[in-house]
Amino acid sequence: MSPKHQKGFWVGIAILLAFGLARVVTMQAGTQEDVVGKKAPSFELQSVTGETVKLADMEGKVVLLDFWAVWCGPCRKSMPFFQELQDKYGEEGLEVIGVHVEDRMPSSEEVAEYLAKLGVTYTNVVSTFDTDNEFMIFAMPTTYLIDREGIIVKRHIGFNSETAPAELEELVRSMLGMS
Repeated sequence: MSPKHQKGFWVGIAILLAFGLARVVTMQAGTQEDVVGKKAPSFELQSVTGETVKLADMEGKVVLLDFWAVWCGPCRKSMPFFQELQDKYGEEGLEVIGVHVEDRMPSSEEVAEYLAKLGVTYTNVVSTFDTDNEFMIFAMPTTYLIDREGIIVKRHIGFNSETAPAELEELVRSMLGMS
């Protein structure tokens, strides 16, 4: 085969591989149903301080689940706001739970130190690949609001400090019966 034909052959292989990969990704995404409006997937995860946390134990509370990672800049910006929500509405029935995704996860001790530096005291757990997939985590931060019956009411992806706090707090207050 001439060098010209070899180059064409490899370009063709690359194109086929790219289309094949795109097809697999599309097929996988299509098989997963949206979780909003449905019962939240259950989990039993270890907190960064070693306790077992079960989502089922939160039934009767409004739960804000925040999927985040130490390497995520917007996640870091959202945490003081979530701490403020926990402090302000915890006695009204809000439970904020941070869920560190499995991707590039440092040790639990390092995560606990990171949270302490930020002044975060709400519960934080270490996720698993399965939990991340069940909650359809493809970007961070991804925040879920779960009602007192365990139904996912809202998924919020990203954190814009100009708009997200007001939108999320209004929804939390409404879910707590305060608005």
